[in-house]
Amino acid sequence: MKKLALLLLPLLTIGTFVFAYTAEQKEAYDWAYSKWITTQPLEKADLDWNVTRQALAKMLIKFHESRYWEVKYISDPNACQFLDKGSITEDLKPFVHAACEFELMGVWTKYFNPLWTVTRAQFGTVLSRLLYWGNYDGWNPYYKKHLDALKKHWIMKYIDSPEMLEKRGDIMIMLKRANEVLDKEIEDLMNYWSNSDGYKITVKEIK
Repeated sequence: MKKLALLLLPLLTIGTFVFAYTAEQKEAYDWAYSKWITTQPLEKADLDWNVTRQALAKMLIKFHESRYWEVKYISDPNACQFLDKGSITEDLKPFVHAACEFELMGVWTKYFNPLWTVTRAQFGTVLSRLLYWGNYDGWNPYYKKHLDALKKHWIMKYIDSPEMLEKRGDIMIMLKRANEVLDKEIEDLMNYWSNSDGYKITVKEIK
């Protein structure tokens, strides 16, 4: 009986973590998994864990690829030569390089700090750069306008604790919201064109 209990313990532990996730977390995970933003099965996805900077770089680049085009990760091998590049996990180096070349992360610095955990201020800033092309850079504090823009579009609901550490599951939720906002903006634009003189194209026809 004791041996059976020991065998069942890992299964019960995995089940506990999986069933503890909210419906919104699970839905966001399913979406992220379908877009290769995560490749881990749900029981290993660690949705309640904090996110490192190097892991965030991969999530952002995969999000970009899911919407636009496959990124050529190393377009300029001489760019973004961080002094701590030896600390970056080997399979994540291309994503870190791409995030730097896109001016999302590691901008104007010689250190990437790949193992540092990501705060809401940092995540909001880089997501805003990805969505709005750096239109909200240059303010003090650096994250203020970025977070305001994300809240305005209901991508990030809570911005009063910018130093809180982000969790993987919450980042997936916000990336999914961002994806839905972009879809809605494209739909509105297509509808505008289809209702304008000289345009008879519809969203359905484009898809």
